[in-house]
Amino acid sequence: MVVAALLFLVGALIGRSYSVMIIAMTSSVVMFAAMTIFMSVYGLDLLHVLIMLGYLTAHQAGYLLGAYLTDYPENNRGL
Repeated sequence: MVVAALLFLVGALIGRSYSVMIIAMTSSVVMFAAMTIFMSVYGLDLLHVLIMLGYLTAHQAGYLLGAYLTDYPENNRGL
């Protein structure tokens, strides 16, 4: 849970500052790191694949929230 919360916060910070290409690259790094750690320590099974998908979901949900909060509708008056 702590790792997912940290990934959510990192995703939110990325969403406020960077484009979607950065989240694609960081998501691939998260997936590669999680799969490498899980395969080397525990072996590959369904539980660890689901945990890795949870990490990716938290990371990308943070990005979506950060990107949404950056683009406030009241700031876009067509000027």
